[in-house]
Amino acid sequence: MYRTISKRVGNAVRLAEVVQVLVRYGFSDVVHRLGLHEGLPAKVLRGLRLIEAPSGEPETQGRRLRAALTELGPTAVKFGQILSTRPELVGGEMAKDLGLLQDRVRAIEFEKLKPVIENELGAPVADLFFEFNEEAVASASLSQVYRATTRTGKHVAVKVQRPGVRRIIESDLVLMRSIAEWIAERVPDVAWMNPVGTVDEFARSVKRELDFGIEARIIEQFRKNYEGDPQIFVPRVYTELSSERVLTMDWVEGVRVDDIAQYGRYRSNPHTVAVTGADTLCKQVFEHRFFHADPHPGNILLIGENRIAFLDYGMVGSLEETDTATIADVLRAIFRQDAESAVQAMLQFTTSGETDDYSALVHEVADYIAFDAQAIISTGEVGKAIERLTAIMRKYRLQLAPRVSLLMKALATVESTGRALDPEIDMVPIIQPYVERIVAHRFSPAQLAREARQNMALFVRMGRQVPGDVSHLMRMLRAGKLKIQLNHEGINHLAAAIDRASNRVTVGLITGAIIVGSSLLLTADIGARTLGLSGFIFAGLLGLSLVISILRSRDI
Repeated sequence: MYRTISKRVGNAVRLAEVVQVLVRYGFSDVVHRLGLHEGLPAKVLRGLRLIEAPSGEPETQGRRLRAALTELGPTAVKFGQILSTRPELVGGEMAKDLGLLQDRVRAIEFEKLKPVIENELGAPVADLFFEFNEEAVASASLSQVYRATTRTGKHVAVKVQRPGVRRIIESDLVLMRSIAEWIAERVPDVAWMNPVGTVDEFARSVKRELDFGIEARIIEQFRKNYEGDPQIFVPRVYTELSSERVLTMDWVEGVRVDDIAQYGRYRSNPHTVAVTGADTLCKQVFEHRFFHADPHPGNILLIGENRIAFLDYGMVGSLEETDTATIADVLRAIFRQDAESAVQAMLQFTTSGETDDYSALVHEVADYIAFDAQAIISTGEVGKAIERLTAIMRKYRLQLAPRVSLLMKALATVESTGRALDPEIDMVPIIQPYVERIVAHRFSPAQLAREARQNMALFVRMGRQVPGDVSHLMRMLRAGKLKIQLNHEGINHLAAAIDRASNRVTVGLITGAIIVGSSLLLTADIGARTLGLSGFIFAGLLGLSLVISILRSRDI
């Protein structure tokens, strides 16, 4: 009981802090729309001076949201980074601003993290490593990274999870889920974005990131995919020095890939590295179907002779074979100026898979392909062309599947990094061969025969299941256990409206009864005049509150 009350109080205070930060950065319009400034909790917290009345600029911008999320801490920063992959939800400009969120915080002293290493690995640090530099080389909201040397003389990077961060994030996730449910119920304009689903997706992502064992397996998969590739280096994970909260891997010596001034010292060429990075992402998407979803310059190191290494495998994406075929269909449709095929392919990537105004969508995409897409692609900006197409989908309230949003972000990031190295880079000749190979493979005799076998097996399986399903339905019908459930959209709102109306009728009847009773007391000479006057006053207050309630509901 005590823990439950304590948890609710903690959530209320944290909510007050969120509201206060949003207001301070000029998001009072959001606070008003979400109704966070109303209700008894807000009044109590405002009375305690924990939150202030909403004020500030009504216009919201990505840079102010970025600053607000940074101040709100690790969970908010991670959520902003996830939103940066969803331009169809927040818009292209907002997504770009959120993409600049840096998960960098002040490092805490090593003595606080040392117990984490020793508890996780079961031995003192001095016994685990030959040498351990206690000064952090990198510090983020979830973890800190140290340089060390193993007992076998290998130089390694040791990533250690901050103590207590899991508890903070889990608490914030509960609050975010509650806010998402509130928004879904009270803000119809945002309901199509599926705020609860977005928060659930984020929760799954951040919980994976909290388990370094998952990241270790991801790194090993990338290492297997690039085994023998002379252009890509993937660090090795030392499993005997790793756990759920500690990750030890090869130390990678190099410079940021966008540090062009160092290219001469590393015997490398910016154009070659730009092409390598773009081709690598294409290979990850179309061949491996397992890609690095955050390949910004800080996560790519140049290690010499045009060789690069990816860092931070916390955010990755995976695709099905059908996904790669659909991506190829989208790009091929844009190249061939086929609007309807482009729309049909993009709809396969949406959560709903359909739109209420298909003809208008096709017409708008046709205009875009005819007047804008070809001009954009002619400059080699494939990522920008797809981003504009995504913006059109957002206009029609179509939400992309999370895996596709990650891919769009990765493509845009690699393209912008490539242009920073070589402004003349053209993505079309890099990506087009992969698209052509996917299309050729789809229509090859071997693939067509494989699909035919799969479809035949599906029909056979369905044929075997149908008699059993029919028999089961008949048994339930005979036993009287067959139930049909109907879901009526908006029935909850209707029930609430009926409930409010009945409450008002009840208050009106009580008010009328008090007025009649008070009148009888005043006319009867029984010495109850004071009680009669009190009844009139009480009835007047009830009537006034009823009128105010009706007027307020009409304003809404």
